[in-house]
Amino acid sequence: MKAAHPELPSGDLWEKICVIDTENASGSLYVGTQAGGIRVGEYLTIGLEPPFSAARYLEAIDLAEQNGVEFLIIDSLSHAWSGEGGLLDVQANIAKRTGNGYTAWRDVTPQHNRLVDRILQCNMHIAATLRTKTEYVIEDNASGKKAPRKVGMAPVFREGFEYEMSVFFELALDHSASATKDRTGLFDGRYFIITPEIGTQIHQWLAGASTDGPAPAIAKSAPAAPPVPLKTLAEQVDEVMLAYCKDLTREEKEVVAAELKQIAGTANYRAVTDEAALERILERFGNNE
Repeated sequence: MKAAHPELPSGDLWEKICVIDTENASGSLYVGTQAGGIRVGEYLTIGLEPPFSAARYLEAIDLAEQNGVEFLIIDSLSHAWSGEGGLLDVQANIAKRTGNGYTAWRDVTPQHNRLVDRILQCNMHIAATLRTKTEYVIEDNASGKKAPRKVGMAPVFREGFEYEMSVFFELALDHSASATKDRTGLFDGRYFIITPEIGTQIHQWLAGASTDGPAPAIAKSAPAAPPVPLKTLAEQVDEVMLAYCKDLTREEKEVVAAELKQIAGTANYRAVTDEAALERILERFGNNE
């Protein structure tokens, strides 16, 4: 909002931000705290309590839009799926009444689609948070029997939602983020802490995106290349990690994050300042032609 409206005072900027809060009023707890050197002001909140129906989410989105909100945070969208009165509850109740769980989705899917379409097509920028759950696959074990195997974490919502969004970040326990879906091209292969500067980068990309065709090249929004051929250790690590992670799957990136934590104590390699740790990262992930 600051990048979009540099002429407005801080108080007016915060009033353009709203949180749809399904987490028992926890969305109001950040007022007055510090984030990235910025004091969080008094933003708007819309509290949602059970039942967490798609219709109630739609009403809250409409209310925010009608009151001039420009940036909406939905925390959490997972309740619309698995919370009390959410879409899974609706499906289960229809299945119980009709005796057919499969055909129950004919009534539930349109509700889901209306909610997702409203999020994608409204006039506000939207950040939606999702809870995660452990994801398993069933496969044959060494004895030839079917057994579950943990493959990572999955968002708590209907499968495929992450691909609807322009950017989808996965957050680790140490608050480091990685993008598993990124139309901007700004975050591919990176592990980082989300800061106000990340928001500015996204705003710059949005401001440069064409409404009549594909987005223009985003090199102007990316960090400039060093003007001299000699690179610092940190710059070498950044270059190596970007190249190494470029084509990795989500599961492979999780393995890389775990290795980084063992090597340097954090998955956010850009936060590493110890030269010995940087050299160990280069030794592990460099020379992977």
